Amino acid sequence: MPLTTSLQHEEVEVAYSDDHDSLSQSHVPAPPLVPLLDIEAALEIPKDVADGYLILLTGGTISAKTIKEKKTQKDVNDKKSSSKSSRSSSSTAAAAASMVVSDIQFAFATLSDGNVIDAAFGVESNGGLKRSKSTSEIAFNAAKAAKQALAGACISSEHIKKLAVETYVRLFEIIIQFHLDLENIGFIAWCVKHQKIQGRAVAEIQQVFGPLNEAVASSI
Repeated sequence: MPLTTSLQHEEVEVAYSDDHDSLSQSHVPAPPLVPLLDIEAALEIPKDVADGYLILLTGGTISAKTIKEKKTQKDVNDKKSSSKSSRSSSSTAAAAASMVVSDIQFAFATLSDGNVIDAAFGVESNGGLKRSKSTSEIAFNAAKAAKQALAGACISSEHIKKLAVETYVRLFEIIIQFHLDLENIGFIAWCVKHQKIQGRAVAEIQQVFGPLNEAVASSI
């Protein structure tokens, strides 16, 4: 009789705290049918580049400047405030809520037809659809497949467009926050704290992309 375990049906659980120190991941999620980003490559995106994509997707309602301002305000407020844990995600929700249909259509076009997703896979382009010689063919094809998967998923549900925009907005928020956190690390504690900060960012990205991965998978 084949041996089965309950691990096959377990889901990822991510816990958040106000200071993010207790963020933990119990299990690594199963890889999606069509990867929508390369997390390691995404975290290598420079802060100013991530800021540009964030401004592009939100029309400037969210940027590295606003994220840094909120982080500064958060640091001076009472750490026990119950509203703190949701501030980052609520800024994304507020930006998405303020976007009209035409804004969402434009933002989604930058995902399906632009180079936003290319950046999330570490693809360097020479303009248009041409990839740089320094970019691997695997990354280029993966980014292309992700764009096609998103475009195809939206045929069955227009809601996926908004979900996709919200998801990639959160991605660039996390990337910017990741860089801001790294800026505060001292030289001596760099190795230990860098791993902790990176692990937290990876867990956040995995959680954020969960709903979009499921939506795309169900449309295939």
